[in-house]
Amino acid sequence: MISIIETNQLILIILSIGLFISTMEYIKKIQIFSSTGLLSWNVMQLRWEKKDQESVFSPLFKLFNEKGLAIIFALRCLIIFGLLFFPLETTYGWILIGLLGCSLLASSMITFYGSDGSDQMNMLIIITLFLCHFPVVTGSRLATIGLWFIALQTCLSYTVAGIAKLVSAEWRASTAIKDVFSTKTYGSRWAAVLLKKYPGVNVFLCWNVMIMETLFPLCLILPSNYALIFIIWGFLFHLLTAIIMGLNSFFWAFMAAYPALFYVNHQIQAYLY
Repeated sequence: MISIIETNQLILIILSIGLFISTMEYIKKIQIFSSTGLLSWNVMQLRWEKKDQESVFSPLFKLFNEKGLAIIFALRCLIIFGLLFFPLETTYGWILIGLLGCSLLASSMITFYGSDGSDQMNMLIIITLFLCHFPVVTGSRLATIGLWFIALQTCLSYTVAGIAKLVSAEWRASTAIKDVFSTKTYGSRWAAVLLKKYPGVNVFLCWNVMIMETLFPLCLILPSNYALIFIIWGFLFHLLTAIIMGLNSFFWAFMAAYPALFYVNHQIQAYLY
């Protein structure tokens, strides 16, 4: 059985890879944060009321420009590299994971319109790792609770998404995936053409996603060989959405939670058998 330390380290490695990629993407398109850019603070600050703009966070607002955010993103990359040398169980590792979370919170104040479920999953994992590895607390019980929380939250995310799709007439009519692939933002011309040419494939994909997402929590209680079916499905699901829809951030954010699924499954199997 994989140890708690190994599980947490694997989670952190996968999470760090995803965050490094997304951070480099922001650095590459840093001009969107200029005064005339898509995510200009001149526009983004309108979300904040006047009293919020005078709050304890107000000094951060001066960093919300090209140069300031470039510094935040560069520091985030350094923090990620630092985590390669300082394990989470060390004091320095714990401090670094806290700083990583702070950098994400800071940048989220200006990128909130472009945020999605992957950003929420990243923050959930980081906060959980930070709280469950407090240097003063000894023993593995708190770390185990953290892994259980990540695993259960991951299953909840899938199940809620699956149920939402099941009550959707568009999904039950097996047109949802084809329609999404036909859009400009998340679409793919070759995938849309394929689904139009072979409607049976669209039916299979829609119901496959609905059923597997809804039943995903079974991966925690089924024997490991059968639980692996859900793990492989999730991997392929996020890999294909990353390739076809460009949602690469979802792939890394959810893959980072999968070691926790493995750990909890093995704990349950050890208890049952």
